[in-house]
Amino acid sequence: MVDWVDEMIIREATPKTLRKETVEEFCKLHGISDATYYNHSSREDNQKKIVKVAVTLVKKSLPEVLEKLREKAEGGDMKAVDMFLNYVAELSKNLDIKSDGKALPQPIVSLSNDILRNNSNSEDTITNQED
Repeated sequence: MVDWVDEMIIREATPKTLRKETVEEFCKLHGISDATYYNHSSREDNQKKIVKVAVTLVKKSLPEVLEKLREKAEGGDMKAVDMFLNYVAELSKNLDIKSDGKALPQPIVSLSNDILRNNSNSEDTITNQED
């Protein structure tokens, strides 16, 4: 039998728009009060578990989200281009990004780093490059 606290942790880690029931419905299903639910969901040990589950859920969906973002960027969506290049720039800080076993050309890495540094002006930079 699954403990209601374990189910609460999974529920809290799930984005609100994807949750199957309200807190009240969850509590009624498990025979607990709202106060008990909120007490347990706010405990530090459970908060750590909620964050861990949430990170796991994000990691599972990240490849699909990045693929859709890449497709939009390739289709000319400038906001998607900005978001994708910012992601690549952040990733390059933590990983040795390679292309076919060779280092990326320096202009690509520089462009990604410039966008990261000038995030607030990135749309202006892209617009000026188009002119």
